[in-house]
Amino acid sequence: MPTATSDELISFQPWAVPADRDVGHDPRSAYVERFWLSTLGPSATWIIRRLADHLDLEPNGFIISANDLAHSIGLSYARGTESPFGKALHRCTMFNLIRPSNNGYDVKRRIPDLTIRQLDRMHERLRRDHDEWVQRTWTTDAMAVEHQLVAAGVDRRTAIIAAESAATPTSS
Repeated sequence: MPTATSDELISFQPWAVPADRDVGHDPRSAYVERFWLSTLGPSATWIIRRLADHLDLEPNGFIISANDLAHSIGLSYARGTESPFGKALHRCTMFNLIRPSNNGYDVKRRIPDLTIRQLDRMHERLRRDHDEWVQRTWTTDAMAVEHQLVAAGVDRRTAIIAAESAATPTSS
C-alpha cells in the first residue's frame, strides 16, 4: 500500500466501474452515515466523504497533501500505517472502498450495501434499523435487485435468476 511522508502528495482517481455495476450509495449519504459508520469507523468514513467532495470538483482525479487530508478530518498526520490517519486510510482499503494503484489510489464513487457478514457483526438495534431501511426502499426492478444481491455477496448467476423472479409477476 502506498505510504506518504508529511510533505508527500497522494493521487486519487475514480475507480473505473462498468456502468451496469455502478450501484450503491453516495459516500455522503444517510445510508453510509447510519450503517457504514459503525463498520468503517468515523475517521475512515470522513476520508471517503472528503474524497467524494474532491472528486466532485475534479472528476478525473486529484492530488492532495496527506497532511492536508488528515487535518481536514481532524487528525494529525504522522508517517506510516500505524498513525490514526494511516489506520483510517487502511480501513478504506480493507473494506474495498479505495484500492492502491500505480498512481496512488482508486476511489469508489458509490458505496455498496453492507454484506450479510457485516450486518451480522452490527449491534442488534442498528441491524433492525437496517432491516427497516431495506423494507422502506425495497424494489422489484430486476437490475436494482441483481446489483443489490451481488453487492451482498450472492454470485452473479444466482443474483440474475433471483432478480428476474422478483420482477416477474406471478399469476394466482
